[in-house]
Formats: sequence, structure tokens, C-alpha cells
Amino acid sequence: LQFLYLIGLRRKGTALATMMRSLLMLALCAAAHGAVGLHGPTAVPAGWRATGGRAAPDAVFHNVMLGLKRGNGAALKELVAEVSNPRGAKYLQYPSYEEMGALVRPAAHHTAAVKGWLAAHGVAVVSEHPHGDYMKVSATAAQLEAMVGCELVEFEHTESGKRVHRAVDGIRVPDDVAAALDTVTGFTSFPLMSMSGGAVAAEAGAPPGELGGYNCRVTPPVVRSTYNVTASAAPSGKNIQAIAQFSGQYVNDGVLAATCATSVWEMGGEKCAVSKYVGDKNVPTEEGAESMLDTEYIVPVSGDHETWVYTYASFDFCGDLQTFGSDVTGESTHPTVISISYGSQYIGMCPSESVTRFAADIEKMAGLGITVMISSGDDGSGHVSRQGVNPGKLSPSYPASIPHAIAVGSTYWAEGTSGAEEATTSFGSGGGFSWDFDMPSYQTDAAQQYLRTVPDQPTLAFAKTGRGTPDVSALGESFLIGTAVLPPFGVIGRCVSGTSAS
Repeated sequence: LQFLYLIGLRRKGTALATMMRSLLMLALCAAAHGAVGLHGPTAVPAGWRATGGRAAPDAVFHNVMLGLKRGNGAALKELVAEVSNPRGAKYLQYPSYEEMGALVRPAAHHTAAVKGWLAAHGVAVVSEHPHGDYMKVSATAAQLEAMVGCELVEFEHTESGKRVHRAVDGIRVPDDVAAALDTVTGFTSFPLMSMSGGAVAAEAGAPPGELGGYNCRVTPPVVRSTYNVTASAAPSGKNIQAIAQFSGQYVNDGVLAATCATSVWEMGGEKCAVSKYVGDKNVPTEEGAESMLDTEYIVPVSGDHETWVYTYASFDFCGDLQTFGSDVTGESTHPTVISISYGSQYIGMCPSESVTRFAADIEKMAGLGITVMISSGDDGSGHVSRQGVNPGKLSPSYPASIPHAIAVGSTYWAEGTSGAEEATTSFGSGGGFSWDFDMPSYQTDAAQQYLRTVPDQPTLAFAKTGRGTPDVSALGESFLIGTAVLPPFGVIGRCVSGTSAS
């Protein structure tokens, strides 16, 4: 195999060289001492190439997450079904934070096996989830390669020039550790260089100031009016709402306050603020349209509720999702509604083990009464996605396809600026049937009726028995957002469209 690999190198740049390298790395992983497979190989998204480089041995990876196998998985599923069913006797009767911890806490011997493995490689636990189902560690490249038996290879994004180091040939760990873990993340998946649910700029350049010169149809007051959100309808009590931001998107608190203070927003800027940031540090000088859209609408539309922002800047999307999952349930006080505007319709963007684990994280959130709303993507039926082509298949967006999340699609007004709404046509709001998750029982009748009556079914393969998305839809075109403050003129804005707006 080594001989064949060297032959491949002599034909540098060919598919043979790439294939030989992959075969060699798989063989090296398989030879890892007393190890069994935990993760399969990672699909490399379109636009990324291996440079031939490798991570420096002393390079530190700070956000390595270990997902320990939870206890009582069947009991958790039963609990979530009971508290989520409006016809059930236990509807909305959520367990306490402590009761959830007692239910899902991993077995003691599993925790001991993982900590022993880490200690053997000189790796300390940075933090441990109160329920024991996640550990966060910081390790050097040399330590990680020794732990999982594979190289951390350098990849470059050909368009942006961004470089990352990833282990893409699968992960192998000792058998007792494999029995204790669901996932090891933080160095195996790629950034979302193009956001599946991302805001798409529609127009810009109108006069700054009161944001009244922009030809955008949707503002927070319009959303409140369209969906009958009134002050009296807003629930009282300690409700917390949140957004999650990934891949270098940040909130500019000054722009947020200035935008809300304009007459167009119809609210005081002092009421428009993020109460708490969780996760990585927010960098307000590097604000992104995605995060500004999320915060400039979730705060004023809902009223005076506390708003949190979960921030992840490590550019390992699938791993960041699990860090987010750990952070949300890492405190006994947590949001009750969370909005996520990110995802991918590329099959294999996240390893199957990560897909399954984050779905379990969302299920746990559901058991605690946390509703997670996720954009259904902007790649239509998902044959061609922003991260690559799905040969012969259609695919919805992940993580919107997770059964216990609410997938949100995009609409527009059929006529004018009010009245009936139809599926958007200015971009391909995502949807379809999941290859990863079975169709929930509550969808079966509606989905089968749809498949029996739809006149033109696609010729490409789709998962007829998979979970269908989106669940609900709302306006997603021509949203006005503030993007900067330009003294002495005021707020600079633009119109954006995308399923994330919905």
C-alpha cells in the first residue's frame, strides 16, 4: 500500500494520488492499537482541497467535545413523547433540571473509561456538563493524532483561502472508550462557507438615517401586524429567547440599538439589546448580515423578553452544533425558544454519528421544554447544494430535518404587502424528506396523502419514508435590516431575503 501511495504521488494532482492517500490513512487508522471505529470518514465539501500539509504537533485545538453515551435513552424518548403530545395527560409537564440530569447521566464506568483514556494521553478535562453527558477538552495536534490514530491534514478553501486542519479518515479509539462515547468532535468537520439558510442581499444603497428610504416590504412592525403579535398576546413571566450564530457571524450591539431606535422599528433603542452571550466571544466589529437580521427581528417582534446569543467561531460546523447542544442544557436557567439560521443540504456534510448525537441533543432540549426553530435552507429540493452535489438524490437541510426541531420554510405575499402567502420563488427555500430520520407518526397521514396526490414527482431519488420538512412557513423576502452606523447620517441598511428571515 505504501508503494502504491508513492506511485500516486508521482502523478501529483490526479485522482489516483488522492485515492492512494485515503487508502493509506485508512490502513494506518485500522492499525491503531486495540482500537475500534467510532466515526466513519468525513465527506470533504465542494471547494476544499488537501494542501499536503499537516498540523504542527504543538498546535492546540481548544474546542474538542466528547459526547458520552446517555443513560435511559428509551425512557427519554417516552418522556419527550408524553410532554409534547397535546392530547396526553402529561402535556407540558416537564421534568426539573435535576430530574433530567438523573435520567440521562452516563454510567459511571463509561465516565471512568473516558477520563482514563484522556489521562493516558496527558489531556485534562476543561469542563464537564452538569449532567455528565459532555466533556470539553483542549489538546495538541500530537495528542489528538495519538488518541484517534489518524493525521490532522491541512485543507484550503479555494475561493476564500481559509485553511483548516481536519481528521477526515475516521476516528478509532480503544474498545472500552468506544463503548462509552457517541462522538468526538472539534476537528473532523468543515466550515459552512456558504450558509444554507443565509440571508441573501437583495438591494442596497438607499439614503441612511431613519431607514425610511429603503424599498423593503418587511420590518418588525409589519411582522407583528401580519401575524397578529400584540403586546397583550405576549406571555408574561421569565421567558428567554435566543439565537445561535456560527462561522464568523457576530452581532454589533451598537448597530442593533441604533436600528431599533429608528422610527421605522417603532420601539426604543434602549429596549433592543442582547442580555447575554454564551460560548465564544462575540466580536461586534465583525458583524454579519445573518446575525443582524436575527437580532433586529427577534427582539422587537417578541417584545421585552430577555435575549441570549450563542456564539461559535471555530469553523467546525458539525462540532459546533454539539458544543451548542451542550451549552444550552449546561445551565438550569436556559432559553425556552431558540432560532438557528444555519444548515446544509449536502448529504454527508456532518458524519452520521454527529447527526444522530445532535438529534439526541435536540430531543433532550424538547424534554426540558425548549423549542428549537431551524431554517429549512435555501437550496430548494437539495440536489445541488451550496456545499456540493448530491448525485441522483434530493435532500432537505440538516439540522432542520431533526424530528424534534421545528423546520421553518419561506413564503411571500401573493399580491401586494398583505393577504395570502405562497411558497417563495425568488430563491429555493429548502424542503423534502430526510435520509437520516424516519417520518414521525404525526406526519404519516399528511405525507402519504401528499405523495398520492402530487401530480409531478421528481425523477431523482428522495426518501419517501423520511421525516418531511418544513413544518411551518413564514415571510422570507425583502426584509429591511440595519448593517452599520455612519455618523452623522445614521443607520445604513439594506434589504435581504432568505429562509433564515422566516
